[in-house]
Amino acid sequence: MANQQMYAIANCTGSDANLTSTVSSSDNCSIPAGVITHTGGSDGDYIRVPDCSGSEWYPEQHILVQAADGSWTVSFWSNDQRDGLLYWSPSDNYYEGNPLPGSNGSSNWYSTLLISNCNGSLQVGWARF
Repeated sequence: MANQQMYAIANCTGSDANLTSTVSSSDNCSIPAGVITHTGGSDGDYIRVPDCSGSEWYPEQHILVQAADGSWTVSFWSNDQRDGLLYWSPSDNYYEGNPLPGSNGSSNWYSTLLISNCNGSLQVGWARF
């Protein structure tokens, strides 16, 4: 299984946000609006993207990013039964409608997530390195 780590999140919205990991509270951090934030958490080892292959594992296996003003929410995880494909949801719920193409594979990687809100349309993209 791949070791997928989130290196940074770019918050391209007009709202400050907070990141919460259901796997490790040491990864929780603030994500200011208009800023790229390193997601190393207090332990400095980046965030390992949790494996989640179904709604029954979602409550304890995802990362949540929520606008401080409540205007938007994004959750994401890696589907370990689909070769590590990253998924994101526009809520705090399991949802298979938003896979991030090209994010799966057997090799280890670091990534940066981009969250944008253009004219009320929430979008998530990613870059792998």
